[in-house]
Amino acid sequence: MNKLIEHIKKVAIEDTRLFFEPFAAVKRLIRRVATAITSRIKRSKPKDKKDDDQ
Repeated sequence: MNKLIEHIKKVAIEDTRLFFEPFAAVKRLIRRVATAITSRIKRSKPKDKKDDDQ
């Protein structure tokens, strides 16, 4: 009986992992795209030039 319960736990964990894997992949993709966009925006902003009044 104990082996059956352990087997059910193992299968449930693997099944849960398989179910949530696409969601995790989409989350990673969104995070990568958001990071790329924000870094691109930061690089494209004009840098403030110091005014040298001499």
